[in-house]
This record gives sequence, structure tokens and C-alpha cells, in this order.
Amino acid sequence: MTLKGISFGVGIPFECRDLPGAGATLNVGFDRTYRMTGRWALGFYLTGGGGFWGEYKKFSDDDHLHVAFRLAAGIMMQIGDLSGKPYLVGIAPCTGFGFYDMDLVLPVELRFGRYLTNRWYLMGELTYHVSLANETACIEPAIRIGYNFGRKVKRP
Repeated sequence: MTLKGISFGVGIPFECRDLPGAGATLNVGFDRTYRMTGRWALGFYLTGGGGFWGEYKKFSDDDHLHVAFRLAAGIMMQIGDLSGKPYLVGIAPCTGFGFYDMDLVLPVELRFGRYLTNRWYLMGELTYHVSLANETACIEPAIRIGYNFGRKVKRP
């Protein structure tokens, strides 16, 4: 299969430096690859989403819930038999931006997954948000499920 799909994800961001806390995010993305050989496809992905997180210990009664937001783009690869169920690998090295704890961050993402059926695929994602103000240290594991609208690749 060449990948032309939509994926949805749920993440749990953990802030561990400035204001320790945790929360939840929802993400939606577009994944696309183009066949290079019979066992490898290369493309891109776009993802965006948002949510909230709260502090473990309230710093202030007025302001203890925070908004999380992120947009990112990355490189997506399919590795293995493209006519079967190939593995999926994605990476976004600071190609995007986000806001956590009112701090501008650059996401470093790593995705890994595999097709469950001919159309459905599942990916795990780990994102570290690099703080531009050197205040926030946020790690966000997530799980994504996607549906491929692409066409089936014929065996060479």
C-alpha cells in the first residue's frame, strides 16, 4: 500500500521542570508516502492538536489548568513488503511549534507502528518539546490509529 491516510491520536503530556503536571491531548494528522522500491516508501506527515494539563501541586488557585497546543510536520517511511503489512517510521526534528505552560516549544517526534489490516494502522509516538525559553521540559507519549485511503501496490 502507498500511504494516504488520516490518523487520530491521544497523548499524555508530562511537564517535569517548571510546573510539574500532566494532562491529555487529542491530535489529528495526515500521513502520505510515495513508493521508492518494492520494500520502501518515503513521504511526510502533518499533525496538529491540543488539550490541557494541570499542575500536580497548585502554584496559584486562579491559574492551575493550562492549554497545550502543537503543529508539526515530519518524514514518514514505510519499511517492508509494501503489498503486505509494512512497518511505519516517522520523525519530526523540530519541524513545528507548540505552546505548553505559555512557553513556545519545538517538538521532536518519533513515530513507530505497523499495519493491523490492509487499511488500518497503529502507531506509537514519543514527543519531547524543546523549550525556547529553557523553562519547560515536556514529554508526551501518544498512541495513534489511522486509516489508509491509498491504493494497493502491485507486486513487482
